[in-house]
Amino acid sequence: MNRPENHEEEDLILGPELHFLIHGRRHRVDNFLKIIDSWSYIEFKRRLRLPRQITIKLIGELGKSGYIPEYNDEYRYKSAKLCFLLFLWYIANTEPLKTLSNKFDLPTSCIFHILRRVLAWLLTKVNTSITWPRGIDVDVVCEGFKAQQGIPNILGVIDCMQIRIKKPPVDARDYYNRQKFYSISLEAIVDSDLRFTNVYCGSPGFLTDTQVFRKSMLFHIASSQSSIMFPRNTFLIGDSAYPSLPWLVPPFRDSGYLTSQQVEFNYLHSSTRMVIDKTFEQLKGRFRRLKFINDYYNIEFIIHTVIAACVLHNYCVNAFDIYDFSNDDVDFQHGIHDLVQPQLYSQNTEEINQPNRRAVRIDRRTQVFHEIFS
Repeated sequence: MNRPENHEEEDLILGPELHFLIHGRRHRVDNFLKIIDSWSYIEFKRRLRLPRQITIKLIGELGKSGYIPEYNDEYRYKSAKLCFLLFLWYIANTEPLKTLSNKFDLPTSCIFHILRRVLAWLLTKVNTSITWPRGIDVDVVCEGFKAQQGIPNILGVIDCMQIRIKKPPVDARDYYNRQKFYSISLEAIVDSDLRFTNVYCGSPGFLTDTQVFRKSMLFHIASSQSSIMFPRNTFLIGDSAYPSLPWLVPPFRDSGYLTSQQVEFNYLHSSTRMVIDKTFEQLKGRFRRLKFINDYYNIEFIIHTVIAACVLHNYCVNAFDIYDFSNDDVDFQHGIHDLVQPQLYSQNTEEINQPNRRAVRIDRRTQVFHEIFS
């Protein structure tokens, strides 16, 4: 891959910085790399949150990507190794950048340049690592969900998670959620193996799940191409915050008059949805930086950090790497179902579409209900 043109100016800064770190401070950098190399498999993953074999693979790819300034092969690999390990240390921990700067005796500006460059590279992997089920994968995903609670044709589970951030300098009220902290939303769809198949990140925390959903590219594409996105009568499931659509099935709303079978359906529905809770817990447990990204006001940088974490999460899932993070005291927050709802859509549009939504809600959910209980 050729070096990205928009990084050429930054190379004039990052290149000399890396050269100085590796050659001018060889002793300190070598010690850092040697210490990491000496860690056991368990210690490596406990501290950096990725298995060693995945890390080595990604370092090699980063070194050949053009995102790290090149001088010679030995320097290029060492630069890539230093950059990627520093990035893993950053995203795996919650310590401030100033602490990280002191720990490695690196200027904060240098660390920031390294983080930005690794993030830019990881974002090039989004379309190959976070993929929508196609072909035979559709059957595999559906069978995986059916094996859990017996609901057929589920292609994914959708939900939102809040990423806590510092108070933004601009439009701060838009990011202040009802849980009384500033955040952005990560909307995600996962399969039965805790793998992300679609992510949409960056909406202000003030918005509800439904409003985030209607802003997403998934909603707009699926609304016009549902037969392509959801072949063979497949659909998503989501909690009661989501609308009922031909390809999205929420549970029955409990107004006190549900039948025993409807109550059981909701139980099966809720049990199947737990896969996305586990995925979010794994994501925040593995990459603890997502508990509170308090280093930058730059929303774009925060969004890129979250998406990069999703990419790395999928690498781990594909490698069958599951780790128990239950002892990490993860401040797990997900869902924004009770947020105040601003009027993002005109009343006329809502009134026009409401009858159709109601009809679809009855037909689709009832169809799935009868498939289970008939």
